[in-house]
Amino acid sequence: MDYLIARLASTIDLDASTRDIDGLLAEAFREGWTREASREVLINYLGFPFWDVLTFPVMTWREVGEFNELLIDRISVHDARALKHCARAQKLKGVAFEHSAAFLSRAFRENDYLLGRLHALDRLVDIVCDSGGPGVFSEAEVLALKQRGFKRILDSEAAHLPNSGDLIAELRICVAAITANRETLAEPETV
Repeated sequence: MDYLIARLASTIDLDASTRDIDGLLAEAFREGWTREASREVLINYLGFPFWDVLTFPVMTWREVGEFNELLIDRISVHDARALKHCARAQKLKGVAFEHSAAFLSRAFRENDYLLGRLHALDRLVDIVCDSGGPGVFSEAEVLALKQRGFKRILDSEAAHLPNSGDLIAELRICVAAITANRETLAEPETV
């Protein structure tokens, strides 16, 4: 097997291909890619060997037995779906100043803390309901569960976040829109 892999690498000139890709990426970074695009490339291209080791462990062929699938669920503002049309629910403030703005402002910390709790609830409900299998929970049931959770979070945090009154009021409107649209399963309006 080692001989076959070495011969294949030699035939396709794997080392030269790797150098060419590295050169292409270095040139692209000099041309002024956006910070988000650069980050995605760094994580996915340079980080691939680390992810690969986690997802497909190196084994010899004779030791291959049962394959244990590794599932990764991200909890992010980009993946939370229930409040995605609420513009204020998408605006993390701590990302300013090279992701250190929240250190400088309690209002920014409160904003991001509250949105983090809401996004985490949204994703965790999806993860738990999805693990039940297809058809166990209807979309309306999942939205109702999220709505109850969102209301409880907003109610419990309102007294502790003195700089977030306007945010909480807007989020309450967005959460109420989930109920108004649940029967038709339409998406909530942007607030």
